[in-house]
Amino acid sequence: RWTTGQIAVEPADAFRVDLSLTQSSCYVGAPLVVSLRVLNLSTETRDLMLLMAKDEEKISSMSPKVGSVNTAVVSEVNGYTFGVWGLSEDDDGTARHNRDHELLAVDAALLLGEVKGQHSVDAELRFVPLREGTLDVPNLKLYDKIEGKWYNCMHMLKLVAAAKKE
Repeated sequence: RWTTGQIAVEPADAFRVDLSLTQSSCYVGAPLVVSLRVLNLSTETRDLMLLMAKDEEKISSMSPKVGSVNTAVVSEVNGYTFGVWGLSEDDDGTARHNRDHELLAVDAALLLGEVKGQHSVDAELRFVPLREGTLDVPNLKLYDKIEGKWYNCMHMLKLVAAAKKE
């Protein structure tokens, strides 16, 4: 006999985010996908947007970068502008930015849309490993456009990237 019940016993202003790798091996320079499921623990509907969080510790330890970094706009959706980080004007195209030392996030932001209370939404984030070894998957931020609130998603997901396949 099956029964159903609420996921959260009392209304919670929180989310549960499950992350998993869709492939068993990954290689430097080859795209990989991280699947995620965002579960709305609230009883209220949320309109969610997911963004890559900046690593606050690493940012504070970085030296200031000389020169400006341009943003090339690639899309505008529902009033939100999404772009790809560019190179500084005086760069020869070989510059590596500190934010790209391990994993290059192909998807810097995703519109997840409306998620009803006690329901979930599935999405995929694409990355490209830039070096061999154990790599940290960046933390995430959820933004609820209805309430105007930010939520931090901290996790310990790591992956191991091997040398390029020949």
